[in-house]
Amino acid sequence: HPHFLFNAMHTVVQLIPLDPRRASQAAEEVAALLRTVISEDRDLVPLREECAFVSRYLGVERLRFADRLTVAFDVDEALASALVPTFALQTLVENAVRHGAAPRIDPTQVTVTARADGGTLRLTVRDDGQGTDAPDAPGCTGTGLRRLRERLDALHGARAHLSLTSARGAGFTAVLTLPLRPDDAA
Repeated sequence: HPHFLFNAMHTVVQLIPLDPRRASQAAEEVAALLRTVISEDRDLVPLREECAFVSRYLGVERLRFADRLTVAFDVDEALASALVPTFALQTLVENAVRHGAAPRIDPTQVTVTARADGGTLRLTVRDDGQGTDAPDAPGCTGTGLRRLRERLDALHGARAHLSLTSARGAGFTAVLTLPLRPDDAA
């Protein structure tokens, strides 16, 4: 249930009266995302594919936010084939954009990191947005994070974990910890 498509369409709708040319470009990007979502039938995908999908998603959001949104990827190339739940990283990045960048006028930096830590993969998405005093409060854990936790439980049980940390004025950090297969980190 990729609800981010609704948010991406919202971006297109917001752009229509402001910049029809960019709205058209955003609609094309959303169509490409939709094709991927419809054709994807795997529960797990290589991290490189998930990062490529997130980059396409961010292309839509950059049309909306322009220079108000910068994203940096710091992904250990040795982890490119590590398997991650489909759309897991996208969910975390979307959350950072929606709750970190959207409410602000100031530029927002989102950083995505992927590191091996023993037998686990740690995916971290951090934004420098407004943050919150209660990152696990019901208002901060919407549909996307709830569904991600349900998928983690179904796919990995107690071997996977999503932790959220934040402080008002200090941004938001989501850390997804997943089991690594022996051949994931080459």
